[in-house]
Amino acid sequence: MRVLLFFICLTLAPHFGFSTPEAGQSELVYKTWENTVSRAESVLIAGRASEKSLEILRDEINNWRSSFNSKTGLNSDRISLIQTQFNALPSAPDDGSNDPLKIRRDDLKTLLNELKVPGLRANDAFIQADTLISEIDLLLRARQTDALLTNVESPLRPSIWAQGASQSFNALFAPINEFRLIEISDAQKTNFRIQAVSIFALVFGALISWVVGLKLTNSIGGITKKTSEKRIRAVRFPISILELIFKFVSILLIVKAFHLSGVIGLKGSLFLDQIPYFSALLLFALWLPNQLFSSDVGLLSSLNLNNKLTAKSNFAGAAIILILFDLSGTGLAQASIAQDTHSFAVLLITLFASIILWRVCKSISEIENLFPEKQKEDEQRRISLSRRLPNLIYRLLLTSLILAPILVSAGYVNAGLELTKSTILSLGLLLTVIIIQDYVVDLYLIVLGEEEDNRDQLIPILLSFVLLLISLPFFAVIWGVRQQELLEIWSNFQSGFELGTIRLSPGLILSFLVIFTFGYMLTRFVQSALQSTVLPRTTIDRGAQTAIISGVGYVGIFLAAIIAFSTTGLDLSSLAIVAGALSVGIGFGLQNIVSNFVSGIILLIERPVSVGDWIEVSGKMGYVRDISVRSTRIETFDRSDVIIPNADLVSGVVTNYTRGNTVGRLIIPVGVAYGTDTKTVETILREIAEAHPKILKDPGPSVVFQGFGSDSLDFEIRAILGDVNWMLSIKSEINHQIAERFAKEGIEIPFAQRDIWIKNPESLR
Repeated sequence: MRVLLFFICLTLAPHFGFSTPEAGQSELVYKTWENTVSRAESVLIAGRASEKSLEILRDEINNWRSSFNSKTGLNSDRISLIQTQFNALPSAPDDGSNDPLKIRRDDLKTLLNELKVPGLRANDAFIQADTLISEIDLLLRARQTDALLTNVESPLRPSIWAQGASQSFNALFAPINEFRLIEISDAQKTNFRIQAVSIFALVFGALISWVVGLKLTNSIGGITKKTSEKRIRAVRFPISILELIFKFVSILLIVKAFHLSGVIGLKGSLFLDQIPYFSALLLFALWLPNQLFSSDVGLLSSLNLNNKLTAKSNFAGAAIILILFDLSGTGLAQASIAQDTHSFAVLLITLFASIILWRVCKSISEIENLFPEKQKEDEQRRISLSRRLPNLIYRLLLTSLILAPILVSAGYVNAGLELTKSTILSLGLLLTVIIIQDYVVDLYLIVLGEEEDNRDQLIPILLSFVLLLISLPFFAVIWGVRQQELLEIWSNFQSGFELGTIRLSPGLILSFLVIFTFGYMLTRFVQSALQSTVLPRTTIDRGAQTAIISGVGYVGIFLAAIIAFSTTGLDLSSLAIVAGALSVGIGFGLQNIVSNFVSGIILLIERPVSVGDWIEVSGKMGYVRDISVRSTRIETFDRSDVIIPNADLVSGVVTNYTRGNTVGRLIIPVGVAYGTDTKTVETILREIAEAHPKILKDPGPSVVFQGFGSDSLDFEIRAILGDVNWMLSIKSEINHQIAERFAKEGIEIPFAQRDIWIKNPESLR
């Protein structure tokens, strides 16, 4: 067989043409890369390049790294094929002879080494590029830290206050002063006349866009009268986004119209370029409270009108702070003012920010006071982002409003400025996440037809968690992490990790979660439709309906998992041995649970016991209220719930009083004193039984003289009831009638009597 395989390989070998990459082109590429490496090393050694230059160099090296990474697996298919051929060849004699087999093995080995060279070379270059990128990132982080911790003279010196206030005021209003002093030339007038139509069109478009935004706001009131609160919240959010977009577009058109007019000076143009950013901040700051206080339900709705207005003003104040910070770094810098003036301006803005943040802290404390004590304890056990954040936000804001002015006063101006900006931006982002989370959960509840109380179920919590994870990179950017560093982290994370022979990547995991979640939601939808619409219109009993709904749920979740695994291409065959070994160990430890699970499936399929049945098992009697895969819940006659393992229902003795029908037999024991006429007792008991309306006439009741007891003559009334559920009440009524008739007829109902004989009565003397 080996010889035959050898000749097959020799025959097919000429038909496979393997070629290595062109040496000339490859050498040119790597020569260019070596020049880039030399240039990067020189820049890093000198350490004088600007941050922008370093970022450009990093992007260039990152492109090289991506290119090399794509070439590390070069010729992998060919290498695999040649390696298979090489392994298939029998061992050649090592005697130095020119054996054809030995020659063939040497040729394949040489070809194999040649094919591996490009991939190995690309891998070495990849490692070199990755090292350079790490060094650049380290240098940029060091510069960022140095800039943040730069210490200047304290702005608390009274000698700079007057000059700082004057220069800050003049710098901030420099665009207005410039506009007042501008003399419009003939060329500018001509240009204005040429651009008049365009300017008019832009202004007219801005007015139309602004009016459309206002119309969208007013349309919410009409929608409110026609739909429910949950649907209102789901519709209000996209409408508010459209309103925000239209208003922002209106501002952009106005800015464009001013630029076309040509009557704005240099400083005015620079300031005008910042207007869209400032407008976006103000619009967003006014949009946030409108969304937070838009609902008529929830915690924030409990605030009074004054508190809501205060909160809205605080949001606007926070946006103004960010604008002032930006102006302090751009407008003041353009005026070429001293560092002392800039520090003084930052101190004033930081103090203003502290006042705003203190007002926000007071609002948060008022929100916390809205919780009753019992509700506060319950909220600690719940996983709800919007409910557990107030205390965290309070601590963050309190730390910032105290620490930021201290840092600026101590001369750490940049640190105090960044701390305040990051705190305000984080607060805005956090509230945005809460708003989006509520909107997504509302859509989920609307699609599945769930009630408002189901907001804390598994799927809504997972959706909230996913949104929080998505927001983490934005929080990182706010607090100083460079975008390139985030991309680097994401690239490393995206490459995945090895789990045995399986390589898991974020895309693979995300695909699995999306497919499984979709399958799970579809299963829940089908279960809801069956429970509410389909099954109630059939003649299937309640127990069978419960079994069908539960079976659909298990089958749907199982199929969702299988489809998710198969679609994502996960090969779990290597985990089969591990799973088998674990199943053996788990089987011994969880055999009772597995037994109950299997018994639950048997109960749901065979249905010897159904929901609503009156049963007795293990000395417990009551009505079956729920059958799950592990246990069955029985409600006893004293209204307590008893959880019975399903294994006891399958393997034990179960008395079902209402299985199939509610007809059952009632037995009432009666005892009379010795000396009583037995025929009279029998007649009385039969008359009482036959007279009761809930005892069947066919077959009629009977009275049995059981015998002679130790204390009484024993009788039994045996009757058939149409509804055995009334057994206890009927038994009580008949006992009352028996006692009444026996008292009227003078029949004695005995009680136990005992004679005591003292063996040695003399001992008591």
